[in-house]
Amino acid sequence: MSISDMDAETLLKVVDGELTRRLAVNKASAQHVYFYNIVWKCLEEDDSRRALITAVDFLAPGSSKAVQIRRMLGLAADDLTEGDALHIEALLRRCPADNLAHLYHVAAGSASGLFPIGLRSASEVFAYLVDLNTRRGALAPHLRFVALQIRNLVYREGPSHPDLVLELRHWMYQQCDRLRESGDQEAATELDRLLRQPPAFQAHDDFPICLVVEIEPLPVPYDERNLHRVTSWRQVDQTAWCPVREADEILPFTEVVPHVLRLVRDAEEGWGYGVRGPLVVEFLLSPELINLAVDQWSTPATGALPPRALGMDYEIVLRSGVRLRPRHRHARWLNRWERLMTIGGETHLMSLEDAADLGAVHGELLAGDHLVACVLSGPPDREPGRSELAAAIDAGLPIVLWCRDVTINGEFRHALRDALHPVQLKKLPSNITSLRSSAIAPGGDMHVCRHVSLLWDDPNHRIPESDPLTSPSR
Repeated sequence: MSISDMDAETLLKVVDGELTRRLAVNKASAQHVYFYNIVWKCLEEDDSRRALITAVDFLAPGSSKAVQIRRMLGLAADDLTEGDALHIEALLRRCPADNLAHLYHVAAGSASGLFPIGLRSASEVFAYLVDLNTRRGALAPHLRFVALQIRNLVYREGPSHPDLVLELRHWMYQQCDRLRESGDQEAATELDRLLRQPPAFQAHDDFPICLVVEIEPLPVPYDERNLHRVTSWRQVDQTAWCPVREADEILPFTEVVPHVLRLVRDAEEGWGYGVRGPLVVEFLLSPELINLAVDQWSTPATGALPPRALGMDYEIVLRSGVRLRPRHRHARWLNRWERLMTIGGETHLMSLEDAADLGAVHGELLAGDHLVACVLSGPPDREPGRSELAAAIDAGLPIVLWCRDVTINGEFRHALRDALHPVQLKKLPSNITSLRSSAIAPGGDMHVCRHVSLLWDDPNHRIPESDPLTSPSR
């Protein structure tokens, strides 16, 4: 429904429904007079004014007129002076507008609804969010939005807007101080965290959620069930990395794959349902399981549709874990990751021709500060791939790739040549996902893409230490 098609009686019913009481409005035979009477009555109280804005948004969602009405009738935040609002809007007009919808949904949270199609700039989104209500202890959406914009400028746009970042940060820290002075410590803490910590996923602009799955064998003497422990964490917060541990499951390996598929389905249908952001799945695999083709584990067929591998629908990456990357090697890892996220880096290709001198390769990886990625000559569950992975990890490289089928190593490297270009490395996980999903199309490299393993190791994605949770014995 458009604003011009709206009926005054319908509008009044929706307003009354929002208020849970009836407004005493004088009816009129002429629609424009009836509308005037409704608006005039709604402007008498703050709650009825908000109800009118909500009713218009409901009856004409996303329309430019609805956005205009919200801006005209909205109640400005109590803590925002007109001078501050004009100053921040002027600064925000200098910000990029390429992912406004994602920023809006994360800033507004459960109150976001559809992204208003009439909003075309960061300053317009800010003005719109100023009018959204928040409970005490919750950070106001317009402040969260500005903090997310600052993150965008710092972590995704690079060092091209230093003066803009400085001015926005200065105003935001003033808001942080004001929140503390008013006793709203919870909101102040969230704002301070947003201003100081990097995004949960620095290479993304679509604010993913994440499922982390750890799989490790449990050697039990005289037990033929081949038991494995599966531990999972759910990462729902789209602004900070803070995964929550679920119960451990101890299973025969034959039951591990169905269990992981259930975890993914639960993320989509349960704890992640309704979140505006993609699901990323990270696997922490013990060294003896590092070559598992987890991206090829298939969801069951639906009706006439064939099964689909996880790696076609989700960003699937491997993590190193403490057994592969000990704590005393974290400084190199952090340095290489920072280089990747700021100025970029290059990829080292292990030789496919002759057995490499491992000592020389290790020295080259250590000395090459420009290197952030490595492509192994073979899978790391056997030699020489195992030693090559150890050298890459020890040198602090956060990205390692390999082909699980050594017979197609040449084709594998050819298929990934564009994805490994220095300009594209930050987007490698999403580019690998695109390769996997496009491989089923005519002319696609299906036989190659189904053998790609990617270790993508963000040092900021630390798994909190806690006592293991165990499910009831079976």
